[in-house]
Amino acid sequence: MAEQGVLVTLELAYQVEQFYNREARLMNQRQHRQWLESMVHPDVHYWLPITEVRFTRDKRPAPTPDDGGIFNDSYSDLDDRVKRLETGMVWMEDPPSKIRHLISNVEVFHADQEQQLSVYSNFHIYRNRRQREETNLIGGREDILVREGDEFKILKRKINLDMRVVLDKNLYIFF
Repeated sequence: MAEQGVLVTLELAYQVEQFYNREARLMNQRQHRQWLESMVHPDVHYWLPITEVRFTRDKRPAPTPDDGGIFNDSYSDLDDRVKRLETGMVWMEDPPSKIRHLISNVEVFHADQEQQLSVYSNFHIYRNRRQREETNLIGGREDILVREGDEFKILKRKINLDMRVVLDKNLYIFF
């Protein structure tokens, strides 16, 4: 994703924020199929890289999509995850977790390609399972959205999880 470019108009930025609000609502309501089919582009790359905390003097390059990732998914991979959730057989989600997606600090820029937008956002995902299992996942996302008419679709999503070690027993969620 390109570094900061030209900011979009306030009207367009508001439309993107509403897109993210709808996405969060669909996730919170466990409407994964609707999210996938209405908000995700068929050529999506959905990526949560494995990162490591390094000393400043360590000049090795940052991870790329060719490296391993917690998620390094295509549309087909996301569809398989949604299908599995739809079976009701995901034992870590029976009973289902209570999940709340909070999205903030949305910045929207014109991308290099026409009809595409570069979007940076922060997230806080709270999950409560059973009686005492609580998880707070905090981080940022770098997205490329494609504009199709009046709608947007997620073409690329890089998830930057702000945890040195992920302590959650279950990352069977969507960011």
